[in-house]
Amino acid sequence: MLTPVLTLFLSVPIIYATGSALISTISTSAGSASVYVRKRIANDRIGISLVTATTTGAIIGSLTANYVYAHHLTWIIYVIFGVVLLASIIPTVQRSTCELPPPRNPDWTTKTFRLYGVCYDPALKIWYKYWGVRWWLGWLIMLFAGFISGLLGIGSGALKVLAMDWGMNLPMKVSTTTSNFMIGVTAATSGSLYWFFGYISPFIAACTAIGVLIGSRIGTRMLMYVTNRQVRWVFVAILAYLGFRMVLRGLGREGILPITSMERNIVAAIFASVIIISLYFIFTYKYQETQDVTLSIYQAQPENPGRIELKFINVTSNLLKYGVFISIALLVLGLILIFIHGEGLGIPLSKIIDPNGHVDTSTMSIMTVIAGDLRLDGLSLMLTGLLVLIAIPVVMVALNLVRFAMERDVLYTVLAAITLVNLFLAIFVLPLLILHK
Repeated sequence: MLTPVLTLFLSVPIIYATGSALISTISTSAGSASVYVRKRIANDRIGISLVTATTTGAIIGSLTANYVYAHHLTWIIYVIFGVVLLASIIPTVQRSTCELPPPRNPDWTTKTFRLYGVCYDPALKIWYKYWGVRWWLGWLIMLFAGFISGLLGIGSGALKVLAMDWGMNLPMKVSTTTSNFMIGVTAATSGSLYWFFGYISPFIAACTAIGVLIGSRIGTRMLMYVTNRQVRWVFVAILAYLGFRMVLRGLGREGILPITSMERNIVAAIFASVIIISLYFIFTYKYQETQDVTLSIYQAQPENPGRIELKFINVTSNLLKYGVFISIALLVLGLILIFIHGEGLGIPLSKIIDPNGHVDTSTMSIMTVIAGDLRLDGLSLMLTGLLVLIAIPVVMVALNLVRFAMERDVLYTVLAAITLVNLFLAIFVLPLLILHK
């Protein structure tokens, strides 16, 4: 959701908003997932099985975005983004009648991919079991989510939640928290390519990374104590407003719907409010006599994880927690030094902070950044902080690869290896291939 906020309200060109939002999205993912993994609300096993799809889609989407921007077709991105968000509303609302999803019989993917777990919900004050189905459908939606993430510069959390909530019949909180766990891996895949294309504004990315981390820490604690239904309706309201706003912005850029920015805000807010209120009353009236029996069906006894799993849960949680804090510390220090010195890597402050200024990351090698760090150059420290953010999901996937190997889980060892290969393709191989074309 960061890309529309930057473009619609701060007038950041979408070419830089997408790249910067992708990098800072990792901050959101790491900041919140560290808590969700430790409390075992996020299912890291399900997440690893599905990021094979999102990372593949992210590579394809990022390469497509490069073509779109090169041919000045950005209005198409606005419209596609809006339509995707609006299309997510109905299946999300349809599942708002129960705290937990209507039970489905396990299928072959439930056992093969171990799509089950037990977690504690502080809002409901119960332990409940859950199981997923139709892994193949979730995987296909995740492939599309990854493509949209790379194309639009978003974490595509809405589509990831849709894949697990509607496609795989997982509880809303499990879907939301596992999506958070996955978003960082997807964003690291797309973000590394956006870095090479020069679509990242270090200043915007640094500021948004700091802001979203603070917001994610607050939101993480709030999520623990609200119900699945409440989460779902807030989610739908955000989808409706941003969806309408992005479609209007795209049509406005082509002159199809020539209205001012304020008028677009008003129209989007009105349409979104009408739709949400209408859907709320329709579904409340339709299901007011329906008794929610899902809690009694899913309620379960607490379960303790295995020794290896518990060890890696703690290691992963600490990696996410301390990794993002190190990154933010570097970003803050870099910002301070840039304002003190009035420049960074020879680029004047006015150009660094200008939303339309182009600080070209594609020309900045790792050695240039390291040399700048040794001189305490502010821009170099900011870039190092962003590189640390990209590295966090890569290390996290590598840790899970080691964990699955130690557990002798062949299937998940292979799935983690595929994800790691996709990350290395995006970070090291594809930039070299494109460079030598």
